[in-house]
Amino acid sequence: MEKKYKNYFKYYLISILVFAVFWLYLKHSVGNDSTISEWIINYQGGFVRRGLPGELAFHLASFFEIKLRTVILFFQIGLYSLYIFLIYNFFKNIKFNGIILFAIFTPIFIIYHIAELEVLARKEIFLFLGYLWFYNISKRKNNYKYTLLWIVFVLPIVSVLYEPSIFYFSFFAATLILKIRNLDLIKISLVVFLVFLPSLIVSWITATAGIITTEGFDLMRNSLMNNFGEECYRSCEVMSSLREPSVHLQQTFDKLTEGKNTVFIYLFRYFMILLVGFLPLLILLKFSSLKIKFMNFKKLVWPFVILNFTVIFHWLMFIDWGRAVNITYVSSLLFFFYLLKNDYILVNFNKINKLVDECFSNLTKFTFFKSKRVLLNFIFIIYAFGWSPPTLLSADVNSFPGYRIPYKTIKFLLLMDSN
Repeated sequence: MEKKYKNYFKYYLISILVFAVFWLYLKHSVGNDSTISEWIINYQGGFVRRGLPGELAFHLASFFEIKLRTVILFFQIGLYSLYIFLIYNFFKNIKFNGIILFAIFTPIFIIYHIAELEVLARKEIFLFLGYLWFYNISKRKNNYKYTLLWIVFVLPIVSVLYEPSIFYFSFFAATLILKIRNLDLIKISLVVFLVFLPSLIVSWITATAGIITTEGFDLMRNSLMNNFGEECYRSCEVMSSLREPSVHLQQTFDKLTEGKNTVFIYLFRYFMILLVGFLPLLILLKFSSLKIKFMNFKKLVWPFVILNFTVIFHWLMFIDWGRAVNITYVSSLLFFFYLLKNDYILVNFNKINKLVDECFSNLTKFTFFKSKRVLLNFIFIIYAFGWSPPTLLSADVNSFPGYRIPYKTIKFLLLMDSN
């Protein structure tokens, strides 16, 4: 059974990658697509937040005399393919069961990037790749020096590539603390402060000096037009207006209160998205305990609440709350399975299976399904492929991405053949 589950997971990832490559190719020539606009930000007008990938693409396109969008497409396909490969490598040794399948197949995780094409290969992918690399070199059997060196030298680069990474430093810090937990509290605090200092400085510089001037923005915009005939739009255009953190905060509050009772509607909607999307992981956390002595924690729920505390500030900084859900979930899920893979925690799957079995036994009494297995398969399909969170804070929940994604792909392929 476990082998069958892993085969499903492998085919699932391959399907996701195929759809992702197809849509990245299709979208890379669209004139106003946000997936591209974020990648054309560059340093031609001076240092600016998230400009490093665009600067590299700018010079590569100029050197090889090819379209800027072509270089960006190669970047995006390469990075997303690496992400899918590392996800497979990260989970391949996990013993799959029903609750783990639900946790991995939740629509706020992998499938979200193709269910909402506006977020496909956005720059949070650098944070995701950072997690997967970091957890690989921070295995329990590895010397903690590798973890220290990665945080000192690699995390600052991740912070330049995607400056909101600072809100997720807690997951990196927790991993480091686990590695050096045998030191006394003062030494642990000192080590954590010193190794994270470069990343904190880089994040501060990026957040302050990374605000481009009006003259610098004009230079960047003109360089794109003069060299590649590209306009600075969407995410690139935002660089000219959203300057201080207070501006981002005000934009979010304005969106929350844009209409009568919208603040309650939006908050309730995303509370339900979080509750349903995180439910499998929450069940795993509920029935998990630490196998090591770590502060005074025995259960995992409160440590995860603490780790996600700074994430709240990231949510308040932008209105793409669907992306915020995805980033928050990826951060929490990968850390949980890092703990499980390295034998830091014990999950009581017997209690989970008993709970699930009781729930489905009761459910079958009130449905036309006579078999718990058939009912479980039905609920799994609806849960994994029947909905997805929207990108924008104000947008409603989307339905049936498992149907819409293949349908749209086949439709475009048929249109391309007819032309």
